[in-house]
Amino acid sequence: MNDERDEEERLERILRRPAHLDLPPFEQLAKRRSGSPLARSLALTLATVVVAVAALFAGRELSAFRQQAAGPGETTSPTASANASASATPRPSLPPPIPQPITRNSPAAQIAWVSVNPPQGAPASFIGVDPKGKIVGRLDAGLGHFWRSADGSQLFVVGDQVNAYSASDGALLRSYGPTPGGAVLDAAFSSDGRWLALLGSLAYVQVIDLQSGLSQVTPLGHDPNASHPGLTMSGQTNALTWSTLVFAPDSKRLYTIVDWGSPLRLTAFNVTASGLVQVAAAIDGQAGQKFPSCPGPGIAPKVVTGGRTLAVFCHFDGKVWFFDLTTLTSTGVVQADMRNPFWLAPIFTPDGQLLYLHQYPAFGDVMQVIDLRTQALLGPLPTPQKLTDPGPFAWLFPVANAGGTPSTVPVSPDGLRLYAAANDGITVLRIPDLKPLAKIATGAQIGEVWISGDGSTVFATDQSRALLVIAADGSQTRVNQDNLGSFVASERG
Repeated sequence: MNDERDEEERLERILRRPAHLDLPPFEQLAKRRSGSPLARSLALTLATVVVAVAALFAGRELSAFRQQAAGPGETTSPTASANASASATPRPSLPPPIPQPITRNSPAAQIAWVSVNPPQGAPASFIGVDPKGKIVGRLDAGLGHFWRSADGSQLFVVGDQVNAYSASDGALLRSYGPTPGGAVLDAAFSSDGRWLALLGSLAYVQVIDLQSGLSQVTPLGHDPNASHPGLTMSGQTNALTWSTLVFAPDSKRLYTIVDWGSPLRLTAFNVTASGLVQVAAAIDGQAGQKFPSCPGPGIAPKVVTGGRTLAVFCHFDGKVWFFDLTTLTSTGVVQADMRNPFWLAPIFTPDGQLLYLHQYPAFGDVMQVIDLRTQALLGPLPTPQKLTDPGPFAWLFPVANAGGTPSTVPVSPDGLRLYAAANDGITVLRIPDLKPLAKIATGAQIGEVWISGDGSTVFATDQSRALLVIAADGSQTRVNQDNLGSFVASERG
C-alpha cells in the first residue's frame, strides 16, 4: 500500500541521514594526530563522543518512527528493543482478502426485497424494488417467515407450507409441501443451492432437496430443561427455542447449535440424497466437554477457515466462540468490547477470514475486527468517515438502550469492500484495513444496507422513510415509502 511504502522510504531516509556534526574519516584523524599520547587519546575520545551523539540522534528518530508506526495502544519497551536483534517478534497482521467469484448474476438477484410495516390495522408486506427504483412486486408478510435462496433468485416463505416465490416479481414458483409441525425457528441454504434445511420447535431438522423436491425429517436431540435466561416457557418445556443451524461451505455437512442458553449441544450431520446422517455430537458438561453459552436470544454462526472452524457471535454479550469441527471441541472465546446487548452488528467476510463488529452509529460509530484464523481482536477504533482518513487497522496492532440484529451483511460480493451505514450516508471501506474509498448517500440517516447480487447496486433505508437505490456511478434514486424495515438477504447478521 502507498502508506506503507511512504513509511518505508521515511525509515530509509532516517537511516541514511548524516549526523548534524560532521565527523572526518578516521584516517584523516590519524594523519592529524599529535605525537603526544595525550593528544591522541583526546582525539579518539572526541571521535567516540561525536559518533555516540550521532547514533543517539538517529536512534531517537528511529524510535519515534517506530512509535508512530505502532499505532494506538502500543509502546516500544527498552527490553523489547534490546532483544529485537535476538528474537524479532512478528507484528499482528490481517490477511489480504481472497477475491470471491461473483455468481449471483441473474436479474432476480439484483432486486431488493424489504419489509414495510404500515400503521396499526394495515397488513405488513414485502416490496421488491429493481435497480432503477421501480417497485416490481409485493408479498403479504403474513404468509410466513421469509428467507432468500443462496443464489438470490428466489424467496422462500415458510408457514404451514414451504413455498418458493420469484425474486423478480413475487410470483409463486413452486410448493414443497408442509412442514412437520410446530414453529420453524431457523432456515439455512447450502452454498451450492441444492439444499434447504429447516429447524423446528418440535426438535427436528427438515432437509429439502430443491432440485427433486424430496423432503426428509430427522429427529434432533435436545435438553427439555434447557436454560433460556429471562424467558418463561409456559406449557412448552419440551420445545426447542434458542437453536439454529448452519451449512459448511462445501454443502456436504450441516451443523446444528441447540440450547445455546445452556447446555449447548453441537451436532454434525452429513448431507446425503436420502437425508441427514448424524456423524458426531457434543454436549456441554458431558464427556469432559466445556462449552460457552449465550444468555440472550440471538447468535450469528459461520463455518470458516475452509470448513475447519465454527465461529459464533453472541449478540447479547459480545463474545465470539470458536469450535474445532473435526473434534467438536471448544478452542477459544474472544470477548469483544460491547457496552450493551445488541450494540454490535457482526459482518463476516465472504472468504471466512475476518469478522468485523460494527457498533451502531447511534451508540458511537466504532469498529472491531477478529482474525478468525488466529482469534486476534483488534480495536475498537472509530469508523472513518472522511476519504482522507487512514484505515483504522492500517497498522494492524491490537489495542471499536438496545440495538438490533442486522438483516444483511453489507459486504460486496467479491469480498473487497465493506459498506458502513452511518447518520450521514454510507462510507465504502477497503477490506481489510478499512481505508475509506468513497462516500455515498451523503446526508441520509442510513438504517440498513443491501448489496445486489452482482455488486453493482446499493440499496439502503433512510430513516425508515425511503429506500435509496444507488448505482455504480453514484447516481441515486429515492423511493419514498414510510415504515421500511429489514431486507430479505441471503446472508444475515
